[in-house]
Amino acid sequence: MRLLTKAEACRELRVSLSTLNRRIAAGELAVQREPHGSRHRVYVLLAEDAPDNDHSAGVAELAVARQRIQELEGQAALLQEQLDQERRRNAGLVNELAAARERRSPWWQFWQS
Repeated sequence: MRLLTKAEACRELRVSLSTLNRRIAAGELAVQREPHGSRHRVYVLLAEDAPDNDHSAGVAELAVARQRIQELEGQAALLQEQLDQERRRNAGLVNELAAARERRSPWWQFWQS
């Protein structure tokens, strides 16, 4: 185990300080606090192989995310095609309605004659 400052741990784990703090608060990372005046210094406890494990976990998460993106893009393309079909169908119905209105005389013309 190694004791690192928060800044060193951020560099090792390749994460931002806010991400590091969230992981500490969630209990994902062990810390050691040492008194420093009226405050405490916080050191992060990392195993010797922590960066490699974090990197391989990140690669796996990235692969899953890419697969999900492809699935969502496929769904979006399917929905777009369905929307285009409905728009074409609706345009055809509008044209049919307009033609039917032209064929039918208004009712008031019958009363005026």
